[in-house]
Amino acid sequence: MYLVPMLVCDDVQESIRFYTEVLGFKVDGRLDHVGRSGWASLNNGRSSLMLTSAHSAAEFRDATGRHPQALYYFYPDDVVALRDSVIAKGYACSELAVRFYRMKEFEMTDPSGHVLVFGQDTDEPPTPE
Repeated sequence: MYLVPMLVCDDVQESIRFYTEVLGFKVDGRLDHVGRSGWASLNNGRSSLMLTSAHSAAEFRDATGRHPQALYYFYPDDVVALRDSVIAKGYACSELAVRFYRMKEFEMTDPSGHVLVFGQDTDEPPTPE
């Protein structure tokens, strides 16, 4: 399993410019129509990150109503087995859902409130909303 931080941005397009022009990242993929300002996956050698709009992360809010500044996105080998294991150990997590971008995912928070998202590529149809 490997981890890719997902940074919540006020303006994804502005952040893409910063990470590519200033820090030398390359864009692996982008969805400019998601949320208010899009989503992107970037890399720079061994470093990878994702950018998402605050609007897209709106469902993740703490007790004060603020959205987190980062979502930690993990790519497990078997997302279903991992979710089953998490539940068996007594931790709460979301239902599995297939997103329109072809990832089967579930979310949870760690004991300190960090938002963890686990996803695996899939050819399954998206889960109805």
